[in-house]
Amino acid sequence: MKISIIIVSWNVEEELFDCLMSIKQNKPSYPYEVIIVDNASTDGTIDIIQNNFAETKLIINNENRGFASANNIGIEKSCGQYILFLNPDTIIQTNALDKLIAFLDENKDVGACGPKLLYGDGKLQPSTRKFPDFYSALYQNTILKNTGLFRKHYRRYRMRNFNFDKQKDVDILMGAAILTRRSIIEKIGPMDESFFMYYEEADLCYRIVQAGWRIVFVPDATIIHLGGKSSDHIPLKTRMMRLKSMLIFFRKHYGRVRTGFFNCIFKPAVLLRYVFNILSGIFVYLFAIITLNNKLSQKTLSKIKYSFIFITKYSWQLFFKI
Repeated sequence: MKISIIIVSWNVEEELFDCLMSIKQNKPSYPYEVIIVDNASTDGTIDIIQNNFAETKLIINNENRGFASANNIGIEKSCGQYILFLNPDTIIQTNALDKLIAFLDENKDVGACGPKLLYGDGKLQPSTRKFPDFYSALYQNTILKNTGLFRKHYRRYRMRNFNFDKQKDVDILMGAAILTRRSIIEKIGPMDESFFMYYEEADLCYRIVQAGWRIVFVPDATIIHLGGKSSDHIPLKTRMMRLKSMLIFFRKHYGRVRTGFFNCIFKPAVLLRYVFNILSGIFVYLFAIITLNNKLSQKTLSKIKYSFIFITKYSWQLFFKI
């Protein structure tokens, strides 16, 4: 078997159907298998797979095991020389899989590669990152963003000037579509199940690089990624998952002591950002009411509500659980 395509699903029946159809229509030229690991979906996912894609291997978890754990279950059941971690909200484009496979075949020092990702409307989706650092995390998640401090670190992390038309070595590929070698997984270990969701691809890429392999962005292969369809169901929980996973990554790779000192600044600054959102939002909301700007008033009210719920429901978890 040349390639095993592992897809983790959770309540994305329509997107998964389109994804599986795109694999059928643009299947690789090599022997392949598709393994779906479902994290206890409550929609029609299981029926759709069983009724329309009987050739796939379907593994049904009785609870939501998280992204990393579900992928590891798929790895255990797979037998391909290469493993493609693929999100269910993706659409494979013509020859994309063959191009990724050929790239690994021709470049023995490459541990993982990934395609150019496009949004549903065909626009480019940035899909490469530098490894995260404390400064970019402060800018991205805290009140310090309002000051502009550490903006250059955040731009570096997000690779704002990256040319997505050129092949290039990168630190991190977005987890929507990553092709790697089974031999590497056997050497460095599978995904770290400490990450329930988010940063598991950052951790995997970090370990691949530490083991001496290259990670390469391959723009000749293109895949559409609709993005965030599972996490859209739980936006506030998703926010906490991101923060928790980021801190797990920092503790694991940058040390518990350094991360502990970082948290003394980071966690209060996260909370202050939401307090600021509420206070500033009240003034903006009043302005929108006075000027009869309905769109702005609704948007601001939603932001105030979101921030209030985060503070009242998740502050304790932020300081004492992650």
